[in-house]
Amino acid sequence: MEPQQILVVDDEKRIVDSISLCLQREGFQTIGAFNGKEAVKLFQQEKFDLVLLDISMPGMNGYEAMEHIFQMDEDAVVVIITGNASIESAVRALKIGAWDYLKKPFEYADLRKTVKNALSQKQIIADKKAMSVRLEASEKQYEYMVNNSPDLIFTLDKTGCFTFVNHQFNKVLGFSWHDLIGTSFENIIHEKDLLKARALIQAGKNGSLFNETRELHLRFKKAKQKKSKYDPYSSFAFMELKAAPINLPAIDNKRECKGVHVVARDVTERINLEGQLRQAQKMEAIGTLAGGIAHDFNNILMGVQGYTSLVKLGFDRGSEEYKKLANIDEYVANGAEMARQLLGFAQKTCYGTNPVNLNYLLKMSAKMFGRAKKDILIEQSLDKNLWGVVIDEGQIKQVLLNLFVNAWQAMPDGGTIIIKSENIVAAEQWINEFGLEDAGNYVKVTVSDMGMGMDDELITRIFDPFFTTKEQGQGTGLGLATAYGIIKSHKGLLKVKSQLGKGSSFMIFLPATPAKVKRSFEPEENRTIYNGKGTILLVDDEAGVIEVCSEMLENLGYKVKAVTDGMQAIDILKSRDFKIDLVLLDMVMPQINGEQTFEKIREVDPDMKILICSGYTKEEKIQKMVEKGCDEYILKPFDVVALSEKLNNVLSPNVSYEV
Repeated sequence: MEPQQILVVDDEKRIVDSISLCLQREGFQTIGAFNGKEAVKLFQQEKFDLVLLDISMPGMNGYEAMEHIFQMDEDAVVVIITGNASIESAVRALKIGAWDYLKKPFEYADLRKTVKNALSQKQIIADKKAMSVRLEASEKQYEYMVNNSPDLIFTLDKTGCFTFVNHQFNKVLGFSWHDLIGTSFENIIHEKDLLKARALIQAGKNGSLFNETRELHLRFKKAKQKKSKYDPYSSFAFMELKAAPINLPAIDNKRECKGVHVVARDVTERINLEGQLRQAQKMEAIGTLAGGIAHDFNNILMGVQGYTSLVKLGFDRGSEEYKKLANIDEYVANGAEMARQLLGFAQKTCYGTNPVNLNYLLKMSAKMFGRAKKDILIEQSLDKNLWGVVIDEGQIKQVLLNLFVNAWQAMPDGGTIIIKSENIVAAEQWINEFGLEDAGNYVKVTVSDMGMGMDDELITRIFDPFFTTKEQGQGTGLGLATAYGIIKSHKGLLKVKSQLGKGSSFMIFLPATPAKVKRSFEPEENRTIYNGKGTILLVDDEAGVIEVCSEMLENLGYKVKAVTDGMQAIDILKSRDFKIDLVLLDMVMPQINGEQTFEKIREVDPDMKILICSGYTKEEKIQKMVEKGCDEYILKPFDVVALSEKLNNVLSPNVSYEV
C-alpha cells in the first residue's frame, strides 16, 4: 500500500520543513508549498490525501486557497494552521469546509493526532460514499424490477392503507401512485369480495394470526372504467394474491408486524379462458348428442325415403299419386338437410369443396328457414349471372342459417329479411378498406334485417367466440364466431354494418372461380335406374334399414344376404357357401365398426367390391377408406335410384331402363 501524501502549505519555509519532517517520520509523504497560488497549482497536478493549510499568507490567503481546492475536489480534507486563531476564524474555516485546525505553536503529538483523525475521517467518508453508491444502485435495480414486474406489487400498513404501489397498478387498473397512497385497500375491492379483503387487513393488524404467506382471489376495480352492458367484467379484474406479513424488530427485540406485503397477478384472461373451456366442453357434449340424434334420424329417413322411392316405381310421373310421393321426397330431403346440419354442428360433416352457384343455396336455405319462422318474410334479390364459388356446401349452409337466425332474433315481433347476391370486382385499395386477402373477382351475399341494430361497442365484439348478448342459457355465443371462421377458411370475409334502430346487414365476400359450376341437384326426369344381378351382402345394425334396403336391392334384381354386424359378415365371407359380388357396409355399428370390418374383409378377400354406407361418418374417414381400396360410398338417406347408380358404378351391369 502506497504511503498517504500530504500537502503542507505555509509562507515560512522552516515551518513547512519542520512539519514535513515530523510527518515523514510517521510514514507519510509530504510536498511543501509557500503560498496559496502554489498550493492550488500543486493540487491541480497531484493527488493529496490531506492538506495542511496556513491561513495568513501574502497574496492568496488560506481561505481563498481552500475555496479553490474544494472547487476541484469537494471531498478534499483540509486542516487549517494559524497563529492568530480565534473563534470567528475557526468558524469561518469550518463553514468553508475545513475538517479541523491547529494553532501555532503546536506539539508534535497534537499534529500527529489531528492528521491521523483527519485521514481516518476521509476513509470513513470514502467508504460511506462507496456504500451509498452501491445502495443507490441496489435501490434503482430493486425499483426497476418492482415497477417492471408484470404483477401488481404493493404494501399496506396495519390499518389497511396503501404505503407503496408499483407502476403496474396504472397499466392494469388505471390507478396512479397518487391515487392510492394513504387510501384504504378496500376502496379498490369489488363489493362482493370485501369480506375476504377485510380478513387480510385484520390479519395484518395481528401478526400472531398471520405468520405465513396467504393466497387469495379477489376482484380489483378499474379506475374510471365505463361498465359495458355487453361485458359484466369490463369494470374489474380478477386477481390472484399472495400476501405476507412485514415483520420488523421492535424495541424489546421481538418481531412486530408492521403491515402486509402483497403480490397480485391479473388472471382475468385465464378466468375467461376457463369459462370458454367449460362452454366448449358443453358444446362438445351437445355435439356428440347431436351426432347421435342425426344418426338415428337418418336411419328413420332412410326407411321413409326407401319405401317412397319403391312406391313411386308403380305410378306414372304425371299421376297425382306420384306427385304426392314426390312431395314426401322433398320433405325427406329437408329432413336429411337438417340432419346434415346437426352433423355439421357435431363436426362430423361429409361435405367436400365444389364449384357451386350460391343462388341455389340461398334459395333452398331461405325456403327451409321460412317454413320454420312464419312471422318472417324473406325477400330475395339474386343476380341471375352470379359467378361460381368453390365452397363446402354444408359449412356455407350453416353460415346462412346462423345469419338468418341472428336476423330473426333481431326482430322479435317479426319483420323482413332481405337476401341479395351480386358480383363485385375488388380493386387493390379494397384490400385494406375491406380486409380482403387479395384483389380480384368476388361473389357478395348480403343478409339484411330491419331489427333493433347494434351500437359501435357491440359491432367490435360481435364475432368474438362465446360473446353473446342473450341471457344465461339462451345462447352460446358461437353462431357468428363460427360463421366468421368458416368464411375466413374459404379465403373470404364476413363484415357487418349496423345502426341502432335501423337494422343490420351482414356481408359475405367469397372469391369467385372460373371453374365449371356443379349442378346442386339433378332433375328427377334425367335420373336413370339401373337393374343388376348378383348377390349383395348387406351389413347394418338397424333392422329397419336392413328391411328397406333389402327390398330395394331385390327390386333392382339382386339377391340379398343381410347380417347385423361385421363379425357375421366376416364369417359368411370365410365360409364361401355362396358367391358374394358386393358388400354394402354400414360405417357405424357396435362391436366392430365399418372401418374395422372393411380391414378384415380385405384380409379375407382382397378383391371384394365394397360400397360403404353412412349418414354420420366424417369425410376424412370415408376418404381414408377410399384410398385404401373401397370402391364407392353412399350417404343416408338414399332412394332406390341413387342406390342403383352407385351399384352400377361398382358392378357396371348392362341392363337399365328409365324411371
